[in-house]
Amino acid sequence: MQDRSVATINNILDAARTLFTEKQYADVSLREITEVAGVTKGALYHHFATKEDLYLQTVYRCLAEVKETIQNSMNNSRGESCRSRLYLSLTSFLCLPFESLAIMRSIRRNINVFQEPVRTELIRAYQTALPGQIEALLREGMVNDEIITTDARLLSWQHVAVVEVSLHEYGRQILGSPEEMADSIVSLFFNGIEKRATA
Repeated sequence: MQDRSVATINNILDAARTLFTEKQYADVSLREITEVAGVTKGALYHHFATKEDLYLQTVYRCLAEVKETIQNSMNNSRGESCRSRLYLSLTSFLCLPFESLAIMRSIRRNINVFQEPVRTELIRAYQTALPGQIEALLREGMVNDEIITTDARLLSWQHVAVVEVSLHEYGRQILGSPEEMADSIVSLFFNGIEKRATA
């Protein structure tokens, strides 16, 4: 019986993730979610009290996946250069299912829909999952004298902004595979765009 309940919850969360990445939060109805998930309204309400509750659980589930993926990459690349670790963590992030990546954009798109304290909690969870881990990596790179000493928090947000822009369809077409995309973004991040004279 418990396995069936877990399967129902997973079906609902998967359907919600799909719909919340395709549409604005306000444009997704619980009826649509039940249809995509193949469950009754009663089953949905048994597990999720409101649309907000369902959205937040969908988002937190994706953020946990992102956080764990980056954490594993960071742990497995200890001892390597800052540049190499940034590339490896970004590649592992970009290899996540597209809907998990798209939900990250959904958070930024929909953040102002939510009231306090939910809004602050959501921002904190996002920061912990993504820019916070990049910030720690960049701080380490500064300590090891691999990169310039600057505000690591700002630098991490700049990196995340470039990644988010690159995730749009046009960026994916131009930049290619996750590995190619990660190489392009990390090279831009470390080398800048100045054309240097060749010897």
